[in-house]
Amino acid sequence: MHLEEPAVRVELSRVRFPKVCPVCGAPASILSRITLSSSGSNYLNRAWDPRYTARSRIRQNFPQPKLRVLPIYVCEDHHYTDDGVDRYKTCCFIVDGFAMAFLFFGLMFLGDSFYRGRPIPFWSIAFSALFAFSMFLTWIAFRPNALQRAVQIVGFDPDIQNILLVFKDKSYREAVMKDNPMTTELVSWIVKPGS
Repeated sequence: MHLEEPAVRVELSRVRFPKVCPVCGAPASILSRITLSSSGSNYLNRAWDPRYTARSRIRQNFPQPKLRVLPIYVCEDHHYTDDGVDRYKTCCFIVDGFAMAFLFFGLMFLGDSFYRGRPIPFWSIAFSALFAFSMFLTWIAFRPNALQRAVQIVGFDPDIQNILLVFKDKSYREAVMKDNPMTTELVSWIVKPGS
């Protein structure tokens, strides 16, 4: 697969990122992180993952997912912590379920009104608006944060020794290449599994 923007292949254990924010280009002093996982399944809540607890991992003999952390310096404005994100996403799913049920009833009221030749009921409009609002909040909850949009991971090897990164800011990409001349290289195409 040919990439529109060249990716940078970095050796994860040796790469050092410049003290410049990849989002806005300002001087950066706070260390943030992007977590990489080679496991096939991603669960919304860690408690739902059978591999999360040590007891179930030993009893069911699940392999432990390979995790790596990509430490990147960011400015104060773009520092992001994922504390409470699992709880917020779970709440979004619950609200979306209720909103879908209300939308279903709203559509039933709407169909009944059309069949009987009555005006559109207020409840149908209100339930549709509630559903649209809950979908908007879910989109906000699940979209990548500013750091993940500025530094995109497009691939990695099975052992997560080398990863491919695409940077939104070309000057930041050049700074990464300059600071890591022996452990980085530009890649313009990748081979997807099964191709």
